[in-house]
Amino acid sequence: MILPMLVFAAQTVTHAGQAAQCGACHQREAATFGDSPMTRAAQRPADSPFLKDNPELTFRIGKFTYSVKQERGRSVYSVTDGTNTLTAPIGWAIGKGVVGQTWLVEKGGVLYEGAVSYYPATKSLDLTPGHAELPRNTLEEAFGRRLDSSQARLCFGCHATDAVWKTGAHPESWTPGVQCHSKALQHAAAMTTGTNLQAAKMQHLGAISPEDLAVVCAKCHPSWADVAAKGPKGVLNVRMQFYRLTNSRCYDSADRRISCTACHDPHGNLSNDTAFYDSRCQQCHSPSGAGQRKAAAATKKCPVAIANCISCHMPKVDIPGLHYQFTDHEIRVVRKGDAYPD
Repeated sequence: MILPMLVFAAQTVTHAGQAAQCGACHQREAATFGDSPMTRAAQRPADSPFLKDNPELTFRIGKFTYSVKQERGRSVYSVTDGTNTLTAPIGWAIGKGVVGQTWLVEKGGVLYEGAVSYYPATKSLDLTPGHAELPRNTLEEAFGRRLDSSQARLCFGCHATDAVWKTGAHPESWTPGVQCHSKALQHAAAMTTGTNLQAAKMQHLGAISPEDLAVVCAKCHPSWADVAAKGPKGVLNVRMQFYRLTNSRCYDSADRRISCTACHDPHGNLSNDTAFYDSRCQQCHSPSGAGQRKAAAATKKCPVAIANCISCHMPKVDIPGLHYQFTDHEIRVVRKGDAYPD
């Protein structure tokens, strides 16, 4: 039996609608905005290419078998112990799928994080991060991680924008994906009508210091202080990019050339071409760049190579079970046999 979908009936603003409004003035950003990891941080199942391209996926662990398949035009998540089965429709696909994609389902009016996720590297299901440590003694435990009200708010707070809450774990409305600019829709409306321009003015995030930008990003990406105080320790924190970047010897909280947006455009996709980032490195590690900084270490030139800098100085790190190599943002001289610097 497929249970009814309740929490997922809330009103949403579409990606296309946002891009169309912003694109009237910001054409370059709007051209890539609609398919960026930020925008696709939360998607309807019908918008997920992994669900559309895989009519049926299965995964088995112990006595439990998981399946994700298409039934009557819906993506359905289920787990069975061979005797009994729990089934529910997928309401949201969380994450564009650069690393993986996790699904939220609702059963009996309760929101759950699915116990299995899709990993593009293997084109298959595996356990969702954090679920390997959870108990799976009963079918109910194996179904997924139950999200209480506070957990649901954190989930939607980072993967959606402008969620409106009244009671419980059910948002009344939200915009799928991450919209970093507050009052974006009001700003677009004001620019269209020519009224309330001052009230709808938005902060120019590209012009603020790395430290101030970190405050904005830390609403979803853990800050240095968060990770230092609460962890995780070891290779698990390679996913906490700002924490890793801040530990770099060349980090300068007042220099925008070492900020997140100096290398990454939040309106588009990440470049996987190592040579793409060379010009960013040379902003400091070149005769012209050195003159803009007081730190003597920043003026040094690499004696090994002058291209593909990050392939050595920002090594790739595997996290067991995630089927992905994460770029370590702690910029440093890496020597063979070095332990991971926590």
